[in-house]
Amino acid sequence: MPLSVADVVKITPVFNTPSDDSLKCSIDQRRPRLDFAFRFTAGYTVHCRLGVFEGRKVNLIIYARVTPEGKPPSLLGEAYHLREVTREELHGMNPRKLKPEIGMSGAFSVGEGDYLVEVLAMDDRGRTCRKHWPMHVAADRSQRDVPLTIVPLKVESLDTRGWDIAPVRKAAGVRVTVLLDAAPINPYEPTLRAWDRAFLLQSLYSLLRETPFKSVRVVAFNLEQQRELFRKDSFDREGFVELAHSLRNMETATVSVQALKKRDSPEFLAALADKELAAAGPSDAVIFLGPNSRPAGKTPAKMIPEKTAGATQFFYFQYFPWAGAVFPDAIERLTKALNGKVFTIHSPAELEQAIHRMLAQLKQE
Repeated sequence: MPLSVADVVKITPVFNTPSDDSLKCSIDQRRPRLDFAFRFTAGYTVHCRLGVFEGRKVNLIIYARVTPEGKPPSLLGEAYHLREVTREELHGMNPRKLKPEIGMSGAFSVGEGDYLVEVLAMDDRGRTCRKHWPMHVAADRSQRDVPLTIVPLKVESLDTRGWDIAPVRKAAGVRVTVLLDAAPINPYEPTLRAWDRAFLLQSLYSLLRETPFKSVRVVAFNLEQQRELFRKDSFDREGFVELAHSLRNMETATVSVQALKKRDSPEFLAALADKELAAAGPSDAVIFLGPNSRPAGKTPAKMIPEKTAGATQFFYFQYFPWAGAVFPDAIERLTKALNGKVFTIHSPAELEQAIHRMLAQLKQE
């Protein structure tokens, strides 16, 4: 998030003071990539061993100062709160020897150009860890026709409060439900990182921005946890803020053993689809949106919700971050069982193409 004027005045001298690296953590950079809101997104992850905080309750702030070439810097910040490790949890262990690691990620958007990125992590005892690196941002050959939404040498936060969507004022609009699969892009990652959240929010925004809807419901869920994380029937600009908050809380979420045992079961997904079909005034389109997850077997016929002719149409915008072998996951299996359409997405440009193909099927173009 952007810093207030008071915070900028407070933290700038710390950036300009030589580092003592008294906070023994490490910082990894994430190189800029074109995102699904047609901006370049870059970021970082701060890794800290739990023993660094000696089992105490800690407030930690991570600052990013991003300086475009020839322009003044932009300062962003994010606060994290770490609870105390109790005596019972320590089991007599010295808290300074706690080995588990925590990771905190952040991201921001930039236009094309050259930048200096500085990241500073500081705890409430004044200890700091920092890293800086140069960053060059440019569209590659495959991205030259994408209409970029941020001008060169500009820095923006990933704040969603400025994202505005509105229903169409005519009867031709469609009733839409988006079922957002809140999963990491890398299926082997144990948590949802800043860029995972950014992908989900940006893709949702682009989808709703280009779809002429008269009503929209958004439901976010997680298969690992086998639960809904968020639901809003009349989704709007404030909905993006609420959804972003729900997704951010997932970064430190734990998964129960019972949920892990059922994570590959189609029962949870089938129940989500059935709830949409049974709703009063069901949607014209139910759209699954998210990254491809683990391969899955077929959905048993007894779990497939009954779907009447001419009723709700199902779609799946399935994101693969890499080209190569494409394998069906549980959502794809269910979508096809409901006679739905699956769009495989590798890039922002392919997302836009898939949206237009969906609208053509819904006869909205």
